[in-house]
Amino acid sequence: MKNYKNLLGKLFTAIAFSGVSTFVIAMESLDDISLQQVTGQAGADLSLKINLNHTSASILDTTVCSDLRFCRLGISLNNRYHDGTQDTINATTGVITPSLTGKKQWLVFKGIQGTIDIPYIGLDGEDITYASTPHAAIKLSFDPNKPIQFKNVGFESLSIETDTVAAEGSGNVPGYLTPATLYGGTGFDATKEKGFLGMKMTGNLSLTGNIKIFSCGDSHPRC
Repeated sequence: MKNYKNLLGKLFTAIAFSGVSTFVIAMESLDDISLQQVTGQAGADLSLKINLNHTSASILDTTVCSDLRFCRLGISLNNRYHDGTQDTINATTGVITPSLTGKKQWLVFKGIQGTIDIPYIGLDGEDITYASTPHAAIKLSFDPNKPIQFKNVGFESLSIETDTVAAEGSGNVPGYLTPATLYGGTGFDATKEKGFLGMKMTGNLSLTGNIKIFSCGDSHPRC
């Protein structure tokens, strides 16, 4: 009886494996015509949240920004240098010709921070017809009842800073890493980095409508 049961077990196992087949199909690329034949019934609802140097309460995180030099955004413009002399100014046109060589200058946004909460973006597919030719497109839509929220988005001060060494040579300290210099006193800008402009924005942005993104060739009049 024991041998009989073992035989039946082996037989059922063989039958089970014989009914399992493995299919391996290589992926194939689709041209534009084939892609136009692909249809779908469902999209996706997305929500995004961007948190830059903020705590969960949407205020500046003083632990992350304990060294203020590392909570900055520095932008360097082409051909903007300082060679230790005054820029050349055309007395007739007023055009200023800056130094072409020397220490690189930076536009530095200090204390950059913010929280942006996008509760809803609809992601769908849709065809766009132009000159009787359909083009598959990605459609992004917004719900005006779910506004984009901005919380303390901005920067504390703006300034122009200069590298310490010309041509970014050895030992150079980039302008965007200039040691922090703070305002004193008890005013609204006390303990903030020195600069000539600051911005902070809090509010809601309600959007309606949609954005459609599609691909096309160089000859297409809309590309």
